[in-house]
Amino acid sequence: MAQLILRLRHWPSAFHHHHHFCFLFPLDHLHLFIPSQTVLFPQDTRCYRQQSTATVPSARRNISYRFGGLRVPNAPAPYELGSSDTSSDSDDEPSWKSRNQKKREAQRAVQWGMDLASFSTPQIRRILRSASLEEEVFQALMLVKRMGRDVREGKRRQFSYIGKLLREAEPELMDGLIQATKDGDHSRLQALSASEASVDEDDGEDDIYEEEYESGDEESLEHVSIATRWLDGLVTRDNGITNEVYSIRSIEFDRQELRKLVRKVHSIQEGQSSVGKDVGGGEADLIGAKKSLSRFLRTLAKQIPTSDL
Repeated sequence: MAQLILRLRHWPSAFHHHHHFCFLFPLDHLHLFIPSQTVLFPQDTRCYRQQSTATVPSARRNISYRFGGLRVPNAPAPYELGSSDTSSDSDDEPSWKSRNQKKREAQRAVQWGMDLASFSTPQIRRILRSASLEEEVFQALMLVKRMGRDVREGKRRQFSYIGKLLREAEPELMDGLIQATKDGDHSRLQALSASEASVDEDDGEDDIYEEEYESGDEESLEHVSIATRWLDGLVTRDNGITNEVYSIRSIEFDRQELRKLVRKVHSIQEGQSSVGKDVGGGEADLIGAKKSLSRFLRTLAKQIPTSDL
């Protein structure tokens, strides 16, 4: 009896907890929590014998149990799977952009729009054509150029919209075109352009519309829009536009002079189409004829009462 009391004094206090644990949980499942090589309580011979004699089902012998989940032996670790997936997808997926990088790109595009709006209409045309940008960008720039200095919030929103349109442009090309335009470096502009011939060919035609767009402070937007629509319709022989212009009765204008200007444009166009190329300054003659017709139509549009527009 004395030896039994002495043994009980030296046993850890946790013995009673683990002793009851052996009876609360079936020993058939004890191997899920304790490795088979570990003997927790050698003093408790009954608990040890029952645990050691417990058989492990054959379906579970090759499975390793760990805290938080189970994994088949020889399977790659989670970090190995992640690294392999990342390496395989890195070549297929585009590089991820941070929020700061996207913000910088948006600010750069807005600055492009501000720089473009400070240029003349032919310069804007040249840059947009060289950068392969759509007509929508040009129209948005023309609108912001017509806004007065007091329209601050409207300009801010318009420049933000222009920045969205310019966000897909090639950064190096846009920076080069804008800087070359500021410096007046025409040779560099031609080098950056997709086609030098296309730039030189369309410069004169852009001058026809330059006065219309840049005189927006003096003329209303409605007058400029109407004159431009008339010019395009008369040049392309649009019957609807032709009837609209010649049927104006609210004001008096020289219809004979208008017919003369239109015939001159058409005759030059027919001469070019018969030859097939620009010969003997025919392109310059066509540009001059269109300018004269454009000035006549703008003057006519300004005289029309606003109620008749």
